[in-house]
Amino acid sequence: MATFGFGRLIERQGRRGHVDVPEYRLHIQETWRITRDGAVLLGYGDWHYPPRGSTVAYMDFVEGDEPRNRQDDLRDDWVAHGAAAHTVREARGTHAGDLAIVFADGCVLETFVNQSSLGGDGDDESWRLLPPQVTGDEPHFVVSARAEAS
Repeated sequence: MATFGFGRLIERQGRRGHVDVPEYRLHIQETWRITRDGAVLLGYGDWHYPPRGSTVAYMDFVEGDEPRNRQDDLRDDWVAHGAAAHTVREARGTHAGDLAIVFADGCVLETFVNQSSLGGDGDDESWRLLPPQVTGDEPHFVVSARAEAS
């Protein structure tokens, strides 16, 4: 699952003391990418590749066993654009559940729902937006492939 944070930083009590966390959080369990000017800056598939400077060959790289991967390097590059650059300017969705978030610097975070709404065991969440936590019981905006019966 990919996680992204937006909005102002809020101080919260963490396991190891106070931490600053983003006001809104986005959890993505679908294919996603971040683009700018027609180029993909990073995406879902980058998780499967070794990080910069690694001596491990692609075929030998086991992403779950390693502390970093190419996606980490590329996300660091993206975050280095700065908080002001990643102010949300626009958000749009599709009937199919896809999401696009446009940032001030022209970067676009896109999700791509890639399963039908037919059948399944209910474990089909595509993404969710979590609002600021006040009580810890706030409703989440959840998008799934599940078709609701009328």
